[in-house]
Amino acid sequence: MKKSALLVGVLCFSSVAQAATWTTSADIRERYQFFDNLNFNSAANSNSWEFDSRLYMKTKADFGNGVSVVLQPQAVLIQNHTVTLGTQDFSQADLLKAYIQYDVGDFGVKLGRQQLVYGDQRLLGHLGWKDVARTFDGAKVMYHAGALKLDAFAVHPSDIVLMTPKTTAPQGSSLVTWEDRTLIGAYGTYTMAPKTGIDTYFINWSHNQQAAGASKGRNVNTYGARLFGRANGFDGTAEAVFQSGKWNNTVNQKASAYAAKVGYTFATWKTRLGVEYDFSPGDDKTSTTHKSFVFPFHTNHAHYGEMDRFSWANMKDLRLSLKTSPAKGFTLIGNVHFLTLDKAQGDWLNVVGAGNLFAGASTYTQTKAGTEIDLKAVYKVAAVKGLKLVALYSVFNPGAAVAERNLGKADSASFGYLIANYKF
Repeated sequence: MKKSALLVGVLCFSSVAQAATWTTSADIRERYQFFDNLNFNSAANSNSWEFDSRLYMKTKADFGNGVSVVLQPQAVLIQNHTVTLGTQDFSQADLLKAYIQYDVGDFGVKLGRQQLVYGDQRLLGHLGWKDVARTFDGAKVMYHAGALKLDAFAVHPSDIVLMTPKTTAPQGSSLVTWEDRTLIGAYGTYTMAPKTGIDTYFINWSHNQQAAGASKGRNVNTYGARLFGRANGFDGTAEAVFQSGKWNNTVNQKASAYAAKVGYTFATWKTRLGVEYDFSPGDDKTSTTHKSFVFPFHTNHAHYGEMDRFSWANMKDLRLSLKTSPAKGFTLIGNVHFLTLDKAQGDWLNVVGAGNLFAGASTYTQTKAGTEIDLKAVYKVAAVKGLKLVALYSVFNPGAAVAERNLGKADSASFGYLIANYKF
């Protein structure tokens, strides 16, 4: 009887699978990158290089009646070299996406491993430039009707290995346990005119008592709004976001962050000139309130400098940007960031806001962090459909705030990479 039931089940699934519409794709990326003097001290050799290979495979099956399934495994091979640890080889294979989706009319439900990408990705993004991109496990409910889009989700970050150099075995494996860390929220968009509208959102980020380290008891509410528009060559966004709740069991959270950018695109070479200003107040380090804005699921890398020296916290960033395409398939991008700390005494947080690039101190008086220049070239190879080549070079010229925090050392740092990306 059991064998008969199993056979019937197999036959039913087989017939459904045959009736489905299948699409497949792949994405192969090879990247070489180097880091020179990220500690701003040329006397202490901190230079490193890395060669990465990444493969994405994606399959989507549309079963009709609104039911679809997406599977996207990923595999990564990394060779990393530092002066202190030598050359280490890492490898990893897991699922970037694995979900089932059901759509009926204006409603949809997505269950499983998925990515959350909203707005300018200052809060929620896929972090796709990394070798292991960000993804979440959980559920999302969607309502998309006309000018209104509303998503509500309850997820936790996927438990994926972070391949970071270590001195102890297994080298390169640093597993972050995320099961006790959750995101529950809603993100809505109302489009008032083509490419013009407003986003509003509320997200609760919590770490329960089982979470590791000082984050126990974290329960942070993040809420804000983002205006966006594009017309007659102009484009712009403005975003304000606030946080309340508990930073940990004994410390409250009260923080805010702001961003505004505007640009104009000329017909000549599709050239865009832009300016952006990003600001978040610093923390005066009271014993009962944490005032640095922290949200660890963003893509700060895209906003505050390719070298990842800044988070959207205790900072001011004036960015001037240029993007132009002098030939078909060829694009040049340049950004200059003028970076300062809002409060000299506050922590200078790293790109994810989870740790200090330089810890704050009551004796500090300098706020000038420095200037970062990022130059990027992108070429889509016409002779090989799906092939894209990317080259980047960045330099960070540190200011007085670095010298004050770094025992007088304030030497320039640089970063660069070469990428070949093939999609088929």
